[in-house]
Parts: sequence; structure tokens; C-alpha cells
Amino acid sequence: MPESLSPREIECVRLAGLGLEDKEIAARLGISPRTVGNHLHRAYVKLKVSDRRLAARRLSNGYSGEPILIPEPAEDGLVDAASAGQSDDDGPVVRSAWSLPAPPRGVGARLAVIVAGAAVALLLAIGIVTAGMVVPSLFDRIAPEWAR
Repeated sequence: MPESLSPREIECVRLAGLGLEDKEIAARLGISPRTVGNHLHRAYVKLKVSDRRLAARRLSNGYSGEPILIPEPAEDGLVDAASAGQSDDDGPVVRSAWSLPAPPRGVGARLAVIVAGAAVALLLAIGIVTAGMVVPSLFDRIAPEWAR
């Protein structure tokens, strides 16, 4: 079995498996959304998974006998409350949209920042070269005869 999860990591993975977003989990546990993200990331590493659905399944299979109900999104991307484990006695069926958290920032995000920075630098260099070629010709057109 993977490294043991801390109690807080287990709580975060269980709540994430129920379809809660990081902000909702943070509100329930009295911690910041960033802390929730950190707990989830550490749990992903320990469970050797890449997202909350897989983490919840792995936690459900390996840490307890009780299953974690993971709602399956419908074709329109919304999750039906009935598929999230709510019975008809719980009231009207509510459809909500929830998404997986962004994967941990890695090489892809860093590469995107480098490429964007290089593009900005290239545009700046093109602008400077263009200005260097245009300004003298403008000066020649508007300068008085005695200044030439």
C-alpha cells in the first residue's frame, strides 16, 4: 500500500470524491482552498494518481470498507444528485456542475510562461527595430531644411 495518508488528506480526498470543489472543502474544514489543494496534491502523490476521482476510488478501495460515491457527469457536464448518492427522499433532484482541480503546476505551465515571455520579448524587439527605422525617416520629412 502507498504511504499512509494524514487524517486531513483523507478528509480532503473523501470530500473531493463527493464532488466538492476546493473552496467548498475549505469552508467545511475551516482551512484555505490553497491548503486543500496542497493536501490533495500530497494525497495524489502518495496514492500514485493524478486526479480527485482516482484518488477517491483508491482511498475507497484501500483505506476502508465504505465506498465513496463518485458522481458521473451527464452528457451536459452536470452531475445529477441521484447519481451522487442522494435518494429521492432527500428532496428535489439538484443538478450541479463541478470540475476537477487543475493538475499540479509542472513542466507544462512553466513552458507556457517561458514561451509567452519569449513572444513578448520578440514583439518588443520588433517594435524597437521598427521604430529605429521609421523615426529617422519621419524626422527627415518634418525637419526644417536648415536642420538637415
